[in-house]
Amino acid sequence: MSEFLNHPVRAIAAKDLADARRDHFILIVIGFIALAALTSLVTGAIALANDVTTYNDAKATLMALGKSLDGIAAPEFYPLKLLRGAIEQIEIIGAVLGILAGFRAAVSERGRQTLALIMTRPVKSWQFLAGKYVSGVALLSLGLAAVFGLAAVTLQLTSGVGLQLADLGRIAIVWVTASAYVMVFYSLTFVLTLWAKSPANALLLSFALWLLVVLVAPQVGDTLDPDNQVAGGVFKQLHVPKAEQNRIKAGYAGFETIRNGIEAASVTKHFERFSFAVLGIKDSYTGKPLGPILVEKRGDFLWILFTSLGLAALMLARPINANRLTKE
Repeated sequence: MSEFLNHPVRAIAAKDLADARRDHFILIVIGFIALAALTSLVTGAIALANDVTTYNDAKATLMALGKSLDGIAAPEFYPLKLLRGAIEQIEIIGAVLGILAGFRAAVSERGRQTLALIMTRPVKSWQFLAGKYVSGVALLSLGLAAVFGLAAVTLQLTSGVGLQLADLGRIAIVWVTASAYVMVFYSLTFVLTLWAKSPANALLLSFALWLLVVLVAPQVGDTLDPDNQVAGGVFKQLHVPKAEQNRIKAGYAGFETIRNGIEAASVTKHFERFSFAVLGIKDSYTGKPLGPILVEKRGDFLWILFTSLGLAALMLARPINANRLTKE
């Protein structure tokens, strides 16, 4: 037991978490994500609660008049759809959080000239890097857990529709996926910062990649989608049958391959597709059982997971040259 408690990986992770608590910066960013998510959530939850109240009042009125409710289908309410704003905030600001956390974890040792001292101790290079990675996983996953936890409590208290155990399970799945998504940007920025001659240049490059992956690629894909040129979709608005849709799409299959390739290059788009499906935010998945959704969307989840693990492996792969890194 004592050997585990004194293990270098654990010691470095604990030190990094303590540093994060002291400077409060990461906690402030997490608080900002929570505030932005809850702002959009509360508005929708209040509207949903009004719809629930209206239905219950109408039902009570009919029953008071002695009217039968047989044959009248009760409306279905889906509170998880209100998490759309929270997912979008994590897509954008959560990725920024990963960048800042990764930059802080790497530059803290460079800035205080402690890296050379650490490496003189009986600590292997991979143990140092693994400790940094473990602290990043703990910090970011716990922060996102707080965001999703607050969102779930808000839905429970304000939407007028109680969350079921299955709903909490869906939220938990998305939380795990969101943690892996944010760790993509943590690992990327950590690697760039630790190995760049100038930490400032590494941070600028990280944000340039963030701009390309999070904002540009998904937006280009959406803008080039012919079916997105009308709110709700051209095919849906014109009531085009599915078979006819497929025939029309076959006419521009090459264009569609390029457009989808641009979207698929973005880990953000995969996170959005997976989360929107699991939470039922996208109408075609609303009310569907979770099992078939996970089977259908496993490709998006695996893309996020393998990207995150691949960058983690890159982070741990190369030995540290402490002398070079401490020469600023």
